[in-house]
Amino acid sequence: MTSKTIALRVLDGVFIGFTLFLMLGVAGFPMDWLLDLVEMSLREFQGFALFVVVAALLLIHAIATSDSAP
Repeated sequence: MTSKTIALRVLDGVFIGFTLFLMLGVAGFPMDWLLDLVEMSLREFQGFALFVVVAALLLIHAIATSDSAP
């Protein structure tokens, strides 16, 4: 496994995990336990999760299209 493959797998996991939480929150799944854990309101958490999802997608795109790593 190359470093590029490992990085893409880690970013895919981050993307899938935060997308799952974002979709569960949008769908109305009770997330009070998580909001209490991170001490955020639902709107703040959704904004944070959306930021992480977009950032992970941009990093995945940057790594996948780079020619520096095999």
